[in-house]
Amino acid sequence: MKKTLIAALLVSLTPCLVLADGGVLIPRDKAQPDPSVLSLEEMEITIQIDNGDARIFVRQIFANHTSLIEEGNYVFALPSHATVSDFAVWDGPVRIPAVVLERKRAEEIYKQLKLQNIDPGLLQMGERGAAEAARSAIFSARIVPITPFGTKRLEFEYHEAIPVENLKSYLTVPLRPDAYQEQTARHLSIHYELHSAHAITHFQAAAKNFPLQIEENSPHVVKGHFEGQNVNLTEDFVTTFELDRAGSDTLQVLTFRNPVSGQPSPTETAPVRNTNEPGFFAVAALLGGGKETPATSGNAAQDPGLAKTLVLLFDTSLSMQWEKLERSYQALETLLRTLHPSDKFNLILFNQQTQSFQPAPVAADSAAVQRALDFVRGSRLRGGTDLQRVLDEGLRQCAGGGSGNRYLVLLSDGGATRGSIQNGKIAAWYQAARKKLPEAQRPKTYIFGVGDDANLPLLKLLAREDGALEQVLSTEPLEFKLNSFLSKIGRSPVGQLRVDVPQDAGIDAVYPLQKSAFAGSLAAWVGRYQKPQLGGSFAVHGVREGAPLEISAKASLPRESLEHPQLPRLWARARVDALLEKIQREGEDQATIDEIIRLARQYKFVTPYSSFLAVPRALLRPRVIRPGDPVLRVKTDESIVSVVALFPFGLVQKLRFLSGEDIWQTRFFAPSDMQDGTYNVRLILRDKAGHTYRESKSFVIASKPPVIQIRLDQKRFRRGQVLELRVSASQSTRTLLARLEGAAPVGLKWDARAGANTGRLVIPEEMIPGIYRLTVTGEDVAHNIGSQGVDLEIVP
Repeated sequence: MKKTLIAALLVSLTPCLVLADGGVLIPRDKAQPDPSVLSLEEMEITIQIDNGDARIFVRQIFANHTSLIEEGNYVFALPSHATVSDFAVWDGPVRIPAVVLERKRAEEIYKQLKLQNIDPGLLQMGERGAAEAARSAIFSARIVPITPFGTKRLEFEYHEAIPVENLKSYLTVPLRPDAYQEQTARHLSIHYELHSAHAITHFQAAAKNFPLQIEENSPHVVKGHFEGQNVNLTEDFVTTFELDRAGSDTLQVLTFRNPVSGQPSPTETAPVRNTNEPGFFAVAALLGGGKETPATSGNAAQDPGLAKTLVLLFDTSLSMQWEKLERSYQALETLLRTLHPSDKFNLILFNQQTQSFQPAPVAADSAAVQRALDFVRGSRLRGGTDLQRVLDEGLRQCAGGGSGNRYLVLLSDGGATRGSIQNGKIAAWYQAARKKLPEAQRPKTYIFGVGDDANLPLLKLLAREDGALEQVLSTEPLEFKLNSFLSKIGRSPVGQLRVDVPQDAGIDAVYPLQKSAFAGSLAAWVGRYQKPQLGGSFAVHGVREGAPLEISAKASLPRESLEHPQLPRLWARARVDALLEKIQREGEDQATIDEIIRLARQYKFVTPYSSFLAVPRALLRPRVIRPGDPVLRVKTDESIVSVVALFPFGLVQKLRFLSGEDIWQTRFFAPSDMQDGTYNVRLILRDKAGHTYRESKSFVIASKPPVIQIRLDQKRFRRGQVLELRVSASQSTRTLLARLEGAAPVGLKWDARAGANTGRLVIPEEMIPGIYRLTVTGEDVAHNIGSQGVDLEIVP
């Protein structure tokens, strides 16, 4: 019998798909991993960090414990700044890799195979169009067949640019349970290797469940490994380290050139050496200067010496539901509580309308901060997003009042749906409107983007206006990025940054790897050279705290250098990013698109104009909902003219096409008496030629809110005391947040050793003695919310 291998690959952006863990294989018709059907037998993670570029290779073997041919949906949550570079499945001893194709060609093959009743498979950044494709964070692949009592091997690789802020850096590999129950790996191995041209200190592997056995820990190299049996994947694998301050204001140059081209011919005994093969280099300057930025209780401290004015724009549109709202509110609350009474602020809530906390910025005393937070909590999510309207109002308020440095702080996913909605037009308008203001009144534009579907192309363009951008995904730790973002408020990036490179090396393209750089961070560029050169001069110039900055070094651009093989792809990715930004500003042109496709195929990575193609159809994994009035949204090929949904409780509903969003949609009423469980919706699709296709989509009914139980050894605390929180919650709970009036909120995480969700909350020194309510709120995967409160007595 001929065996058919099916590996459907899909990166999706719809809200129902953003709740993902790392390396999960979910059996068909299941809402959670089920080890009695498909268990994780082996998992190997290889991490190689080369001067800020992390290559993460994951190999997993899943076992089928049934007598049936099984299929599963494989889900992996990508960190931000990550690029998928490889994926493969194994059919017995045969490795079947995905292939990068031009997006339209991949879709043509997809349609041809579909007409032949063959299930084609597609991995691409978004299911529709290049505009949506720029917003992906979840990798999903349908895997079938998994033979009875057999195994299936998967391989997945991505590259990630790891950040350096305040001389600190961290790497997270997502493993902890988020939307799904925890996995157990029968055998887990982790291989870790870090190389840094800049000296490193204070290396730590913070994950308690995966203690690294350190083999080498020198100023420039760290190596370690972990081996374990029956390991519960209850936390992410996290490492942190610092760059030695003594290495500040130094320049490092990395190179790669492989002159070997192709394979030897039958008459040759060695590969051909191609003297025309380009080389690649990266220049990295560790920027010193500035002040150290201490952190207390996880919050970045700010310098109270220089008064500043902040106008905060807080997105309350419907797209900000659930995780995005929680994270943006946590960022807002933490930011407001770090302000000093000498600072001024105002808060503008926005959707398709705007609502200001005050007519003009006010002093940031504790009473005003509390009233502002109450103002947010008393608001409701509604409507679409008119981003240009709120930016206009923010600029007006920045110009109308305040003193010192002025900041326009945007907390949003950046998805404009009202007014002007094209990224290039909004960015051009904002740049012009900001320049109309007197120079002393122009605010710095700081953006905290939230969500896996954040409109990064637009947010990057806006942050270019003397600002900074940070993005946090639904599955990654918030603390490092939030502290990094907060530490930049009150400081200015190094201005007028540029790099000088050797003039006689045939260097044709150099791209920055960051939009802005602050003291304590790395400023890096990547370039391509045609002519080798010995002892070339490199220099970085800029303006730091009003003074000229120059960092220089000499380095060769060699004929052959194989030490940093990530540089060609890093350069190609930077080139593609520059071309995509050009498209955002000026619109598409065929020459630019062709170059993006060529680079993606040559250096093997996915872009909005290219796709990974294996075999069969993209499959949406089940959406978890509550009984009520949910929305069914379906993306299809352009040829589809009709979509009808047949629901399991007898409802037949025709979907309506929303041309503005390029999606089919309908609302359906899930009866309140439906039992919790998994249900299938059958979809009947008809195209322009009259052909009919049948698909299915599943959803899970989950109606019970999580049960929360707070466990405290005492209920009386002194000001300044640390409250050690231990909380039990239902198994389906995915987020827990503890709040105490006057204190910054604290997220709780599962601690297997304590057998509870734990966290540390600091009672503020300035808190007035009295009775305060401690509330812990939990949200499950269906967005049911449960909470419990306990009264605490605060004494002097």
